[in-house]
Amino acid sequence: MARKISTSRRKSDGRPRKLRKVKNIRSARRQARRLVEFRIGRKLKKKELVHHKDGKTTNNSPKNLKVVRGQKKHGKIHPGK
Repeated sequence: MARKISTSRRKSDGRPRKLRKVKNIRSARRQARRLVEFRIGRKLKKKELVHHKDGKTTNNSPKNLKVVRGQKKHGKIHPGK
C-alpha cells in the first residue's frame, strides 16, 4: 500500500514536517507541483507548468519554483532545448 504524502507544514503533533528525499525525477516533478499548489492555495490547471529556475528538477526549494502558463511560454525560458 502506497503512503499518502501530505503537503502540510506541520505533523499532527505540531512538529515541522521535512520534505522527503525523492529518488527519481518523475516524483520530484510531482512533488514540485504539490508544493506550488500548497503555496498558492489551489490546484494547478492542466496547462500550468512548474519551472525550476536553476534547471535542477530535484531542487524543490520554494524559491526555485515558478508557475508558467503554457508550454509555449515555458519554451521561451529554455531557448534551444
